[in-house]
Amino acid sequence: MTTLKTLFGTEAVSTKPRSIRFKIIKAVWDTLVVKDQITDYIKPNTRISSSAETYNLFRFIAYETKEHFLCLHLDSKNKITCVDLVSTGSLNASIVHPREVFKSALLSSAAAMIFLHNHPSGDPTPSREDIEITTRLREAGELLGIRILDHIIICEESYVSFADRGLIP
Repeated sequence: MTTLKTLFGTEAVSTKPRSIRFKIIKAVWDTLVVKDQITDYIKPNTRISSSAETYNLFRFIAYETKEHFLCLHLDSKNKITCVDLVSTGSLNASIVHPREVFKSALLSSAAAMIFLHNHPSGDPTPSREDIEITTRLREAGELLGIRILDHIIICEESYVSFADRGLIP
């Protein structure tokens, strides 16, 4: 049986105070202010209402030569509150772990999320791994109370929406 004595041993009472150190984790984020003339890109309070709209907003990742996995954090009215680049992978793979996906979602108080990633090959067909990670992330989101609205695979000429295909209930 473990007791304080077995952990720390018996010790004579010392007259000098002992200290214990703890790590304190604080939520830290930064607001990015863009001062370019891009007022038509995403207007303030824009609501995401379809996979086609999301594809058009983030189509630019199709031109990347490596896989990029992004998460859109949405408020309760489906307005984008945060865009998180979770992972940059290789030509045909990107490592995505639920811990990394939901770490920033919790800090941003996301009510819902949309996942995006590109396929540099130009074929938006979901791989077995894409389907498996989406299922895992959806289950994690349910536990945390964060709705997963969609996972969209983006290519230059087309996209695949898991929600449109019925892969996300």
